[in-house]
Amino acid sequence: MPNEGSDKVEQGLDADPLGIDKLSVDYDYLLYKIRDHVESIQLQTTQLCRTQNELVTNEIVENIIDRNISEFKLLLEKCEELENHFDMLDQIAIITESFNDRISAIIADYKQIKRR
Repeated sequence: MPNEGSDKVEQGLDADPLGIDKLSVDYDYLLYKIRDHVESIQLQTTQLCRTQNELVTNEIVENIIDRNISEFKLLLEKCEELENHFDMLDQIAIITESFNDRISAIIADYKQIKRR
C-alpha cells in the first residue's frame, strides 16, 4: 500500500515534465501584473490630468507645472516598464510557437517509429 502513494507522486512529477503548468501560472501572473500596471497608470493619469486642469483653471505658478512634468516623467517610466512586460509576452509567444513546432515534429517521429 505505501508504494501506491509514492507511485502517484512519481506520476504527478512525470505528468508535466516540460513544466507547462508552471509556464501557464507564470503567464497568468505576468498578465495580472500588466493589468495591475495599466490600472495604476490609468489612475495616475486621470489624477494628473485633473490636477493639471485645476492648475490651468486657477492660474497656478510655474513651479507646480514643473512638479507635474516630473510626475509625467515618472509615469512615462512606468509605461516603459509596461512595454517591457509586453515584450516579455511577445517572447513567450515566440517560445510557445517554437515549442509547438518541436512537439509536432516529435509526435510525427514517434508515429513513424511506432509504425516500424
